[in-house]
Amino acid sequence: MIVKNILIGNGINIAFSKNDDYKNYNIIERLTKYLCTNRYNDVFQGSITSGELRTVLTELNNFFKTMLKGVTALRLTQDEDELKTLVDIARRYQGKPQDILNVGIEDYFFVMKLVFNKVGDEATPINALYEGIKWLFLDAIFNDGEIEKLYTKMGAFAKELIQYNKIFTVNYDTNLDSLTDKTVYHLHGSFHLLDDTYRVETIIGYLAQKKPNPPTVVAGMEHLYCNAIMGFSGQQKMNTMSVYSNGNMALDNWIFRLKNPIDIEAQRKYEQLKTSTSINDIFAFQSINARLADPELRNTEYPFDKLKMARGELHIIGMSPNNDNHIFRLINENPDISRVVYFSASDDDSYAAQKVIKKPLQLRNVFKYWKSMDI
Repeated sequence: MIVKNILIGNGINIAFSKNDDYKNYNIIERLTKYLCTNRYNDVFQGSITSGELRTVLTELNNFFKTMLKGVTALRLTQDEDELKTLVDIARRYQGKPQDILNVGIEDYFFVMKLVFNKVGDEATPINALYEGIKWLFLDAIFNDGEIEKLYTKMGAFAKELIQYNKIFTVNYDTNLDSLTDKTVYHLHGSFHLLDDTYRVETIIGYLAQKKPNPPTVVAGMEHLYCNAIMGFSGQQKMNTMSVYSNGNMALDNWIFRLKNPIDIEAQRKYEQLKTSTSINDIFAFQSINARLADPELRNTEYPFDKLKMARGELHIIGMSPNNDNHIFRLINENPDISRVVYFSASDDDSYAAQKVIKKPLQLRNVFKYWKSMDI
């Protein structure tokens, strides 16, 4: 019997909502309406107003339009990943609308990075800028919680899920979790799980809460502080997620070595960390001590190991082959995935799937698939 697995993207929410609420255009339009209110006063603690945030979004869009003209933007890229991203964006938007609502959510992260490359300074780290724009887009996606109610319309799809061994998604919502008793692996995080920064049972959260002014969660806006990952490229997302797993491995190694009485080198390095004034060394020293005091403290890892270990067929629904190249790379590198069945929404998607996916590939029409369930 063929083992089947499934990877699901935002297309499922678009299909079942039946009102386009979760298309890129409407998500950003919703955000622009939010920015006409005082919705984010508490979130940003008065450091920036909604009007100023609206101006930031407008200026990012203006920069986006400019960066696609001439070669100026090429000079602002700082590495190969940024250069590839710029070339890919130029290709995707050639001859297409470029207004605020037409630019992809995660493409705004790239615009933010190029602006930072041009005028940024150390006083405002790029990660802080990413965090702020991520909060805005997560809020617009969350749609005052309406996105988490879509499972009530997905009864037909619940029956489909029965046939799959492992269920993966790049969506932050938990509709699939409500449809099945099986574990749903949220590759990019989930609205229902706070980021480690706000969870005292994790290394990062444990240390964060010991600071003089520990980070807090604004009541009613908990979804902003979830462990969702956003980024302008697959590589950038993978780099962010790897921090958590690499941190666990590093701490495991430290504890193992420190408990070995004949490992003099580990003891010496530990003493060096103790007296270091480097921010990274101080954090490493505090992390080691926290783990020594409580062996259960760990970083929350994203479940990419489950995708790496998937066997049999992988069906992909509601996900563009033009996004998240880190996921398609893992699929291609997994020798136990025997075939990919890709549900395509357009000729462009079909062409891209054939170009990106290096496994035996079957293309199916996603609209016919939805119609078979009377959607």
